[in-house]
Amino acid sequence: MRSVQVGAAVAAVGVVGALAGGASAGTEQVTNAAHVTPLAAEARTAPDAAAPPEPAAHPGPAHPEPAAHPEPAASPRAADPAPRAPEAVPPAPEPAPQAPPKDEVGRWIDEAVAVLEEHGVPSDKLNREAIRTIIMHESGGDPDVVNSWDSNALAGTPSKGLMQTIEPTFESFALPGHGDILDPVDNIVAATRYAIERYGSLSNVPGVLGVSSGGSYQGY
Repeated sequence: MRSVQVGAAVAAVGVVGALAGGASAGTEQVTNAAHVTPLAAEARTAPDAAAPPEPAAHPGPAHPEPAAHPEPAASPRAADPAPRAPEAVPPAPEPAPQAPPKDEVGRWIDEAVAVLEEHGVPSDKLNREAIRTIIMHESGGDPDVVNSWDSNALAGTPSKGLMQTIEPTFESFALPGHGDILDPVDNIVAATRYAIERYGSLSNVPGVLGVSSGGSYQGY
């Protein structure tokens, strides 16, 4: 019985040793595999040292074309269209000559001449420029002028109005409906009739003759 036990023990020890040896061998194989595997992986992944390196791929041609220079920006004036020649414009027609506007004195003279013609005074005796000459030298065109310094004024009959007539002369040559000595038209009517009666025409009034011959004016 004891020998059987001893034999069983020896068998067990052998099994254990075999197991231990197997384990040791397995361990060594695992260890060796751990060291070998990286090398195999490196061998697979590492480039072949003997093979020449492949040239790097270039994205473009071997001799790239020179970069195009940007076109210079056009100047603002160059971009503007060429100016068009102005179209020929026909000259504006010249306005028709018009009579100069009559001043107030001229209007009074025209009205007085119309009244005189209505009362039979010949037109050739009604020189408008002669009437104006007398008016401008006697009163300066002011129908309200009253002379207070000459001999007529000292005698109590001062000269009045555009053509500076005294009251007695004005009343003698005034026409019906034109009896206001300070009214410009009435004054011209009476004074013109007086000048024609005394000198034959307005052109013969001494002051008019003097101015027209380049001399000085004198009262009538």
